[in-house]
Amino acid sequence: MPDDMLLLIVCRFLLKHSVEACLSTTCSTECPSDPDATGDMSGDPRVPGDMCRINALPDDILLLILSYLNARQVVQTCVLSLQWRNLWRSVPRINATPDEFEDMSDEYGEYTVLFKEFLNRFLMLRNPVALDEFELWYDMPWDSDDYSEDANLWICHALHCNARSIMVWVRDNSLRLDPVVFLPGRFLRRLHLTSVILPPGFFCQLGTGCKALKYLILHTCDISDVEITSKTLKVLTMGIDCHYTFEEQCSISIPSLVHLNYFTYRRIPLLKNMKSLERAFAVLNTYHTEVDDIRQFLKSITGITDLNFSYNRHMLNMGNIQWCPKFNNLTTLTLSQWCLHPDFYPLIVFLQNSPSLENLTLKLRGVGHTHQRFIGELEERSFSCEHLDSVDIVCWGVQELDPVLDNLVELLTENGIEPDEIHISISQ
Repeated sequence: MPDDMLLLIVCRFLLKHSVEACLSTTCSTECPSDPDATGDMSGDPRVPGDMCRINALPDDILLLILSYLNARQVVQTCVLSLQWRNLWRSVPRINATPDEFEDMSDEYGEYTVLFKEFLNRFLMLRNPVALDEFELWYDMPWDSDDYSEDANLWICHALHCNARSIMVWVRDNSLRLDPVVFLPGRFLRRLHLTSVILPPGFFCQLGTGCKALKYLILHTCDISDVEITSKTLKVLTMGIDCHYTFEEQCSISIPSLVHLNYFTYRRIPLLKNMKSLERAFAVLNTYHTEVDDIRQFLKSITGITDLNFSYNRHMLNMGNIQWCPKFNNLTTLTLSQWCLHPDFYPLIVFLQNSPSLENLTLKLRGVGHTHQRFIGELEERSFSCEHLDSVDIVCWGVQELDPVLDNLVELLTENGIEPDEIHISISQ
């Protein structure tokens, strides 16, 4: 069991037996403004006394436990005892969510106002200690620029507290992010944004202010920069629901990048200077794909060792051109039903160009879903993968006697792959 999972289980156990009873009777939505405002509540029968086992733990452990609560719950623990009165002010992780405020008002916007007031006061009264993580869940009404202003101030505050990780999830609308907030982000290592509008200059500002940034995850974001650049990123994820605000072909130039996850409905990006890339997961659902775009994309990542590649749009006639380069370092390859049409043309091309391949995973969703995506001419249908020792065929909605599955196994065995190296799992 991973250490983080074990720690989470222990923390939840301690909270369940020592904190839950008090939280159920403490309903304040405000942060205490005076350290002595709660008084000495150790005589209250609802409140664990000094002999409570959890109070014997060091403050560092108690703060770690509190980090698994949301911000409002953290504040509520101030009434547990004198020891707990000010602990909330120093939690290393803030999980700010309006969910617990929804039942406080029948009006859509009112509970969000309560949440804003609470979080502003929470951050104002918090001790100036370093933050490991700031997590923000935010409901954005339409036509609400002032809501974006508040969120930008909260993010900037977290960065001034040397936050190493920031995650923002926006619901109902999109947050207009001001790139200036990242100027104090020299300790930031991970940034996760969902439903955020990234203005022109965002990536440049990110590179200027966040020189330690290693992980960038974007989902449902509007991107205005034609060029995406970074000198520090190790992992970049761009979700399929990200939207470009321009018609030109986007370019990505990140020489430090090790892992790329790219899912797009838009034109395939131009990849530049990806010399450190080791792993790529690409789902290309572009409407106006050209053969040259596919060729350029694959040529730019020939040094990788692990590739998961999928193309799910209109059929392309590849002719007899060399659209797939040699992947001399590739040891792990994952392909899905798009390449498992009965003639197996794209699968064969990939295998012919992967001489070092050790692990192959093929995902099949039934004969009715194996639509032909690439067609082309092959002078030779044979391939040699002398290092290949494991083939996993994962099937959904496929019968054991499915002709596509049978033909696939036959193709593999005819080209030197032993039957005991082929593993088939079928889920209905």
